[in-house]
Amino acid sequence: MIMFAETVVMALGVYFAIGAVVALIFLTFFVHRLDEAAKGASLFFRPAIFLGCVALWPFISLRILSMRKINQPIEDEQ
Repeated sequence: MIMFAETVVMALGVYFAIGAVVALIFLTFFVHRLDEAAKGASLFFRPAIFLGCVALWPFISLRILSMRKINQPIEDEQ
């Protein structure tokens, strides 16, 4: 049972370490390219969404790979 708990804790550590790296890359280079609303955001915006980016890094990495924008006008989607 202790070995299982150690494995779970190690897996969560790896997951969140990868998430921290992806979040830093996303918030530094890609957030303003993929989200039109983030272009005019305040200085507190990026630190505020950092933990969410860490937790949802698989979805964010897929978004970065597809470079599909969000919050864009409907006529620009085609």
